[in-house]
Amino acid sequence: MQLVIIAGGFGTRLRPLTLHRPKALVPLLNRPQILHALDRLPPTVDQVILAVNYMYEEVRDYFEARELEPEVIVVNEPEPLGTGGAIKNVEDRVSGTFAVCNGDVVDSFDLAAFASFHRKSGGIGSIAVWPVEDPMAFGVVALEGQRITRFVEKPSEGEAPSNLVNAGHYLFEPDVFDFIEEGRAVSLEREVFPKLIPRGLSAYRWQGYWSDAGTLPAYLRAQRLLLGAGEGGVSKDAETSRGEIRPPVLVAPGCFVEGRLGPFAVLGRGCKIGRGSIRNATLFDGVSVDDKVEIDSSIVGEGAAIGEGSLIRDSIVGDGVQVAPHSELIGARVAT
Repeated sequence: MQLVIIAGGFGTRLRPLTLHRPKALVPLLNRPQILHALDRLPPTVDQVILAVNYMYEEVRDYFEARELEPEVIVVNEPEPLGTGGAIKNVEDRVSGTFAVCNGDVVDSFDLAAFASFHRKSGGIGSIAVWPVEDPMAFGVVALEGQRITRFVEKPSEGEAPSNLVNAGHYLFEPDVFDFIEEGRAVSLEREVFPKLIPRGLSAYRWQGYWSDAGTLPAYLRAQRLLLGAGEGGVSKDAETSRGEIRPPVLVAPGCFVEGRLGPFAVLGRGCKIGRGSIRNATLFDGVSVDDKVEIDSSIVGEGAAIGEGSLIRDSIVGDGVQVAPHSELIGARVAT
């Protein structure tokens, strides 16, 4: 079976981190985000097709330099044409029933169980759904049994037919391409799904963990889920004996920590952390943090330096940024 991963977004909500790297390669737990989508694939997936627009060459070069199983093919989408357009763009590379997922979703999804459900359902497509407290920011389904009868994209308050939202995993029969118009932007949720309902569109409910990672709060939530699932640890090549570690954390080789770290903190390679506090945050490779700094609910880009006595909260600091001593960044986006 083939898996199509839609990974072509501009990542505007994670800027400035995505000004110089594609969203698919933004580090999450010190690995490109896209790799987390490949971690749990069953042996039945023999090829992955990455549909990419923004910084296509960087994504292509990354995968061409690595031998991965299953095979990964990066396909350029010359013009962004929505989720439906991205799928239509790979039509000539797909044969038979195929899976689709969003590249910025982090979860414990069982694709093999999903495929079994789809085969038994017998329709043209299946959508994985997930319950949320507030469905207004998502695509929401109305159901009769397991069959979808209506799909409402980002409903207004009080208009959501359920709390079950599109979780970004799909299985389709190749006939789905007949329902996607070529050469223009097509929304899978708004235009294609309503046309598929008469042909049998089923909702697959599952348990585990799920988060997108396309905004700062969502990225940090995904990080917490992964660390909580046991993907943390402190490298034996890191020096943390002078610090206070509050698990779960992930500390890469070459780090030096004197302050309080965690819970839910990630340090990339070679970070130097003075006597301060870092929690619910990610620091990419080579970040230096002086004494008396507090970093909370933030991402700090590669090679940045944070001056003494600074407060950084709910912010994204770009690669190489030099934050002056005693700065206060709250809800900020700071580029070089």
